[in-house]
Amino acid sequence: MFYKNGNKKIINTKFSLLVCLLFLIYFFSNNLIYAKSITKTENESLIPIGNVIHIETQLENITVRGTTNSSPFNLGDEIISINNINIKNYSDLSNILNSLPNNTNIINVTVKRNNHLINIKTIKEKLDEVNLTDNISGFATLTYINPISGEFGAIAHPISLGSYRKINIKNGFISTTSNLNIKKSYRGNVGCINAKPKDYIGKFNNNTNFGIKGNIVKLDTSNFKIYEVASLDEVMTGKAQILLQTSNDGCKKFDIEILSIENQKAPKPKTFKIRIVDKELLQLTGGIVQGMSGTPIIQNDKIIGAISHAVENDPTTGYAVFIKWMMEN
Repeated sequence: MFYKNGNKKIINTKFSLLVCLLFLIYFFSNNLIYAKSITKTENESLIPIGNVIHIETQLENITVRGTTNSSPFNLGDEIISINNINIKNYSDLSNILNSLPNNTNIINVTVKRNNHLINIKTIKEKLDEVNLTDNISGFATLTYINPISGEFGAIAHPISLGSYRKINIKNGFISTTSNLNIKKSYRGNVGCINAKPKDYIGKFNNNTNFGIKGNIVKLDTSNFKIYEVASLDEVMTGKAQILLQTSNDGCKKFDIEILSIENQKAPKPKTFKIRIVDKELLQLTGGIVQGMSGTPIIQNDKIIGAISHAVENDPTTGYAVFIKWMMEN
């Protein structure tokens, strides 16, 4: 009996060790695979673009664009219903507002705020004071096109409304531009790019933390250069270039410097801190301006990221996001 129990204990111990070993192999292999997916790109390739585009976006709901100090509504609130009647478009809103009496009767407005439904009791006059919109338009830079799928990425940060981040959208489309006009940035003020919309080239319905994603419908990219996608551990501080359209003549490369790199293990904004050093571009823009969001960054003949933010008190510096975060999120 002594030897049988001893053998049983040995077998149980060996079995436990085997289970532990298999678990450790599974755990570390999965973590290694995840870590590899962050840094290795399996020879993925993109076409960096750099053209300034016009973006037209249809919002998911009628949204508060501006308020007064005494308003119970916040910037970015989405109007869902009034007195339990759903609001799907401006026609619905107009019909119900016209049916309400012009007095101080309380109305119930349901809004979506930060993706939570909130009921607000107010009066018609307070709702009339609110600046509402169901679409947003503006200019940004087309970052890349996938040469195989035709998917594009742009802006490198979410479409937002003032200080309100990442608004909900139904759909949108992008167009090429003409008649570019650049208002320079200077310390304490970020300039902007203005232009005229030209030809429709793509559509989207995805507004992410790292920009918009959609599909190119009409754009000849046969003469565009294809670049390999860099892994994060390949990016280095020092010299790099951006590809940007600054006139109707098309895009060209401008010199920048990568000042620092965040060691990001998961998708986050502001992966790199950058500085514009190209004298021609500084003369033209003063640094980073609104409309340059999404400008692709090239280093060692690979696409590494895109400009996402400017630093207001020093617009020659700014931040960029790692290209894989744009592609995968």
